[in-house]
Amino acid sequence: MHVRFPRRSVVATLLALSVFAATPAFGAARRVVEVTTHHTAKDGTFLVTTKGLALYTYRADKPNHSNCNGTCLAAWPALVVAKGIVPIGRGVKGIGFFRRSNGTFQVTWNKKPLYRFISDTKAFVVTGQGVAGFSLARLSPGAKVTTTTAKSPYGY
Repeated sequence: MHVRFPRRSVVATLLALSVFAATPAFGAARRVVEVTTHHTAKDGTFLVTTKGLALYTYRADKPNHSNCNGTCLAAWPALVVAKGIVPIGRGVKGIGFFRRSNGTFQVTWNKKPLYRFISDTKAFVVTGQGVAGFSLARLSPGAKVTTTTAKSPYGY
């Protein structure tokens, strides 16, 4: 059975739990997944993880449904959260999650599943823009778009 709670009550509960989790009597702090933004002149404002890794969306996905599996998922790891952890958007609206077919919970932005790219190994590096149907999760619409027409080296 899946129980849905209003988003505000879940966030309020998470914030309350994080306060209690930081106290020695309650135990170690729980891990929280945050999505925030970064801005460059070339790419505009785009979503990143707290470690600064660029986040992407996949053209073939549907709202709250991922079509990236197998070798695609190996090259484009889904941004996932553990059961019971609610992703938070720091300065970003529309952050949510859904349950993938494999049972993991993937983070979304405006219902679009979010991914990282394995070639982006350093903070704020963007190498996956336009590769194999993936695009930066951009907030600024007027940014330059760098697109490559190369096929994916990962077989999809």
